[in-house]
Amino acid sequence: MVETMMLDADMAAMAEIIAKRPQFDLRNIDIPALRAAVNAAGWPTERTEMASVEDIKIVGGATALPARLYKPRHGERLPLLVFLHGGGFVLCSLDTHDNFCRALAKAGDCAVLSVDYRLAPEHKFPAAFEDGLAALEWAAENAESLGCDAERLAISGDSAGGNLAAAAAMHASPEIRHVLLHLLLFYPAADPSGSGPSYETYPLTPFLSAEMMRWYWRQYIGETADLADPRVALMRSAGLAGLPQTTVAIAEYDPLRSEVEALCAALAEAGVDVEARRYDGVSHGFASMVGLIGKASQAIGFGGDRLRRSFEASA
Repeated sequence: MVETMMLDADMAAMAEIIAKRPQFDLRNIDIPALRAAVNAAGWPTERTEMASVEDIKIVGGATALPARLYKPRHGERLPLLVFLHGGGFVLCSLDTHDNFCRALAKAGDCAVLSVDYRLAPEHKFPAAFEDGLAALEWAAENAESLGCDAERLAISGDSAGGNLAAAAAMHASPEIRHVLLHLLLFYPAADPSGSGPSYETYPLTPFLSAEMMRWYWRQYIGETADLADPRVALMRSAGLAGLPQTTVAIAEYDPLRSEVEALCAALAEAGVDVEARRYDGVSHGFASMVGLIGKASQAIGFGGDRLRRSFEASA
């Protein structure tokens, strides 16, 4: 049963803008044109000043990956947070999540390594998973050369990037898991079957519809892929119990809400130190709208505080 959304004022203003934009025909999408439109959208989100921002390459995996390193301050070796952006495994880039990463770096008082993994449908599963895992391994091996603390590592992602971040954390080597202190997730995609009850409750939200999310999954894993593969179906992974302290931001109005809540319950049952917070009145994607949606700053601040405390405890 579809429920009426009572959006908060900031989210409602965004929804009004989005509603005026052309709707996509999922049967006939020009993906390069869609990417160009998303990259050019130019939302005037808040830009946090950094002490340094450097574009680099991650090498050693299947292909060299563009990445961007943010440092909120100079001086001592900072902890390092690997970040994997959302976009349904199909869209977005380093640039679309630039301000999000800047805000995370400041909130967590850590360096952020944002990774531009390969996108579907040109590169289907497990390409993005492999890139996320390779980026985490590379970060652990190269933290010192980046001027960061190799003993204080974390990983984060939003939406599809949350899926990739969690999967990388679950499947990393024991050596990397030993220094991986935190997993920070913003409304992560957790169930490729696209069948959770919130798909029916909130089928059309400002930044994501149930139909669009199912389309994203088809681009990434195809029509015949094994939906139970633990590298993409997070709750089927045997690695749940070995995850580090985890923080999860949940949007009230989100087709993914039920699977995110189920993931949090599975983590708690597996003995993971997990803390989740639901932000009412906002939809999937809200946290990337820092400066435009007040609860974006709240979610980033909450995640950053948890990150910072986990780093401090290990210093």
